[in-house]
Amino acid sequence: MIDWALSQSWNGPLALLLYWLPLAFCVYGYTARTWVNYRKDRAKRDGDGYYVPTDTVGDVLGRALMVVIPFANLLAAAFDLGPEVFGRFFAALARVFNQPLVPKRPSE
Repeated sequence: MIDWALSQSWNGPLALLLYWLPLAFCVYGYTARTWVNYRKDRAKRDGDGYYVPTDTVGDVLGRALMVVIPFANLLAAAFDLGPEVFGRFFAALARVFNQPLVPKRPSE
C-alpha cells in the first residue's frame, strides 16, 4: 500500500503538472541563461577594459537548487523564466495579430 502511494505521488498527473514540467522548463531556461551569460563573460574578459563576471559558481548552484526544489521550481518557471522565455513568442504573436479591426480607406 505504501509503495503504491509513493509511486502515485511522484508519477501522477498532479506531480507531472506541478513538479516535472516546471523542472524540465527550468532546466532548459537556466541552462540557456547560463550559456548566454558565459559567452558574454568570455567576450568581455577577452576585450579591453574592466571585467565583472555575470555569473559565479554560487549562481549556478543556486539555479540547480531552484530546479530540484518542488515549489521553488514552479515559482521560478512562472515568474523568473516564463516572461523571458515566452516573451519573444508572445511578441511574434502580437506582430501577426496586430491588424486593425476597421481597415484603412480604399484611397489610402
